[in-house]
Amino acid sequence: MKKVLIVSRRQTRKDKLIDWVSEVYLQLLAERGVIPVIVPIAEATKNILDGYLADYDGVIMMEGGDVNPALYGADYPAKELEELDMIKDEIEIACCQHAIDNNKSVLGFCRGLQIVNILHGGSIVKDVHELYQQSIRHINYDNYDAHRHLIHIKKNTPLFDWYKAETLQVNSYHHQGIKELGEGLQSMATAEDGLVEAIYSPSKKFLVGLQFHPERMLSEHEGNYKVFDAFVESLK
Repeated sequence: MKKVLIVSRRQTRKDKLIDWVSEVYLQLLAERGVIPVIVPIAEATKNILDGYLADYDGVIMMEGGDVNPALYGADYPAKELEELDMIKDEIEIACCQHAIDNNKSVLGFCRGLQIVNILHGGSIVKDVHELYQQSIRHINYDNYDAHRHLIHIKKNTPLFDWYKAETLQVNSYHHQGIKELGEGLQSMATAEDGLVEAIYSPSKKFLVGLQFHPERMLSEHEGNYKVFDAFVESLK
């Protein structure tokens, strides 16, 4: 069976740090005969990370907090960042970089797209609503799961192959996004304010980043399942 690494997310609950992964990723992988391997965020994980990287076939990077801006040459004030976790950054970036270097399959959502962009020399905007003067709302804290906005999908891209549509209403849970696109990456879709919403590398077996969350709107379009089908097929 194929194995896919997923770095966990960390938060404080009842005065204790806990690690967690959204169950939907685990379900989608297991349904397709793939073993999800959760890589925990802990300082000591860095000492055993080679063990995880010795036996895996791909990486999924799920949603999470803001990536340390120092990693892409920016200096945003910490008070303006959300859920900054430098240990997660270090572990997740190491896993993603290893996968890229060894042409393993990579699928990143939201924060995951941003990490893929950073590792290709791209940059991240601190707050898309400031940059685009709130012409489109990319997150709605009062209507979190139901909020949607339009994206325009480019033809002759994997995203168009999966959705068979030039436009799509997508969910949106982010305040940061791509500022400058990384070298070797191509945009597959943009929001109406111009923000890049999907990227891929045509030179890699499977290297895809989506700013939206198909796993959280599975019933709305067949293409949402096809994203995961294509990722799993690439593991073979």
